[in-house]
Amino acid sequence: MGLKQKAFAGFIWTSLGVVGNGLTNIIVTMILARLLTPNDFALIELLAIFIAVSNVFIDSGFSQAVIRDDHPTQTDLSSVFYFNFTASVIIYILLFFAAPYIASYFNAPQLISLSRCAFLVLIFNSLCIIQNANFNRQLNFKAQTLSNVIGMFCAGLTAIIMAMCNCGIWALVANMTLYPLFRCIVLWIQSRWKPSMSFSFYSIKRYFKFGGFLLIRGLMDAIVTNLISVITGKAYSKTDLGYMSQGRKVDGYMVTPVNSIINRVTYPVLAKLKNNPSSLKDGSKQIVNAIMFLYVPLILFTIVAADNIIVVLFGDKWIEAGKYLAISSIGGFFYPLQNIFENVCLVKGKSNTLLYCALIKQGIRFAALLLTIPYGVISLYWSFVLSGVVGSLLYIVLGMHYLKFSFIELFKEIWKTILITLIGVFLVFLLDAKTEIVPFITLLLQIVLMAIIYLCFSLFFNRKQLVEEVGLFKPFINKIFRKNG
Repeated sequence: MGLKQKAFAGFIWTSLGVVGNGLTNIIVTMILARLLTPNDFALIELLAIFIAVSNVFIDSGFSQAVIRDDHPTQTDLSSVFYFNFTASVIIYILLFFAAPYIASYFNAPQLISLSRCAFLVLIFNSLCIIQNANFNRQLNFKAQTLSNVIGMFCAGLTAIIMAMCNCGIWALVANMTLYPLFRCIVLWIQSRWKPSMSFSFYSIKRYFKFGGFLLIRGLMDAIVTNLISVITGKAYSKTDLGYMSQGRKVDGYMVTPVNSIINRVTYPVLAKLKNNPSSLKDGSKQIVNAIMFLYVPLILFTIVAADNIIVVLFGDKWIEAGKYLAISSIGGFFYPLQNIFENVCLVKGKSNTLLYCALIKQGIRFAALLLTIPYGVISLYWSFVLSGVVGSLLYIVLGMHYLKFSFIELFKEIWKTILITLIGVFLVFLLDAKTEIVPFITLLLQIVLMAIIYLCFSLFFNRKQLVEEVGLFKPFINKIFRKNG
């Protein structure tokens, strides 16, 4: 099986996990959104920055360093495992005692008990970093898919039951906390690796030499990316934050899973080509072509149909979240390309250069947020998204430089996909403007129309790419039939 087939097989398994997680997450959120208020969702969103920053501290870039290492020893892996777990316990204790101060700052006393439970996520995540890294390094995406789907299903089912029993906001906390716990349990069951009674500071130092730059960069990304929630929750109303978080969350159902797929599949695949510049460039071009062919119609359709998507999923009371979803989708257009070329930089060992890019990106974003605070929450969010686009372009340019990959080459790879998608979304927009039927029927018609237009136009004007995408399924399907036959 060639590079593209291996990458696509990984894409399929990871996508199955993403679809399973996404459907469960959407169902749970749909139920909770009808039972809870935007203020309830805002309270949970206020904890995101603390969890994100803490998770970066715990990982310290070690997972990427392990994936990149061709021959990690048992002592190496055990050392990283004990370091991550110890760090998570220390950080949890600090946050446990900081909970009253967090609640006081946001003037939300209920955050004390909510945060102390939610912060357990940090410990659960730390317990399976090595197992997850090992599966990534081995290109075993099936094991990760099973753990993600089972974990999300069990956590989601628990949250739904709690919601039906009038547990309110605690259903949100349960869903957030139990998912990493169940996922961790399944990963441990599937993994043959177990930590040994060995620890080496040399191993930590060696991995930290690569991961240290990722740690600093990750901290900046986590802080500035989640800073908008802190600013909105403090400077504006928690209702505004609730609408914003829900719009970002729906966008996250598409953008975050796609980026997760890209990182899990492309990084270990490209890492195996890091010593062959020609193969690395060809592999990157193939991945760009495949990902954008699937991603572009999804993201541009979301921009046009944002209001209908929000109303269908969560009800009329959440329609204000539609504008945040549309804005988020505009910003998310470049994220897959950013992740692909970011991985190129990582496999080239340029984690220090990525740190400089992160400094520039987050510096621009931080300045943009401060400058737009007085102009309202929509202006604040636009500045957040557009500054993110500028940052994405920095990573793309850097990765293309290391590949000796020109913008003309990139444009040749994706221009047909973009043009065909624009035709489709234009017709979908006309359908939305001309119809006055219920949102669910409108959204269904939009999806069907978009799919027909995109596939038909691709068949006539981008036939080669469509045939390549369909052909990638053959080895995967044949493998399944051989196992079942």
